[in-house]
Amino acid sequence: MGKLKNKFIISFFIIFFLAGTLLIISSAAVLGSEHGEDLAAEKSEKLMKEILADYQSILSSTPNVTPATQLLAALPEREDKPAVAVYSIADRTGQIKEEGSAVVTQGATDMMITALKRSRQFKVLDRVNFGDFMNEQNLKTNERLAGDEGPGIGQMIGADYIIQGAITEYQVDRNTGGLGLNIGGLGGIKEYAVATTAVDIRVLDSTTGEVVWSESLKGKIEGERVGVQAFSFMGNNIVEFETGRGKQEVINLIIRTLLEEAVFKIYQQGVI
Repeated sequence: MGKLKNKFIISFFIIFFLAGTLLIISSAAVLGSEHGEDLAAEKSEKLMKEILADYQSILSSTPNVTPATQLLAALPEREDKPAVAVYSIADRTGQIKEEGSAVVTQGATDMMITALKRSRQFKVLDRVNFGDFMNEQNLKTNERLAGDEGPGIGQMIGADYIIQGAITEYQVDRNTGGLGLNIGGLGGIKEYAVATTAVDIRVLDSTTGEVVWSESLKGKIEGERVGVQAFSFMGNNIVEFETGRGKQEVINLIIRTLLEEAVFKIYQQGVI
């Protein structure tokens, strides 16, 4: 009986010892896991800060600017900004590529909105993509949004003025296969290329409908020959005459420049 009691006591202590050991190991593992998670979180946060501190070396995009952009950037920001609604700046040249697509950019309206915002002179209202705005408004009025989410109703800004216009000219030299670029000789020695485009822009009073300002602006840039059929416009804008590659980028550059100059003239002449 005594031996059995001793065995029971010994077994109890062994079980107790093992249970305590397992508890200590388990606790250590949990603490180790929590410590590991904290350490990983610290490293992750440190890495994120390092990435954000060096963001300029990671970004690959560059500002899409023209020589006229600096005119808009130099303007003092206006405090009492009039509201300007931008409508379509359409392509009226009628120029079509052989495959059926337009030669001239269809993004002139977007370029005008960017130019107006860069000037910091106006409250700019996009009326071309107005349907997207109204979709959000209608979701609210039709009670399709949860709780108080979504836009406020009855707070839309009205326009004091309207800006609209068109791309009206795009010079095409039939001798170059309809590329819209002219090749001319300078003294019979140096060859160069010329791309020419014009835009017509007008400003309307939204109350009376009167056209208070209208201007037709034409721009051209010359390209230097850098190959048998290739010309360079304003740096790295290369046009290949044989294939027409790069031509549209050059025309877009002229149009963006003209629209930025139009915005500067609107400010300079005190139109609005």
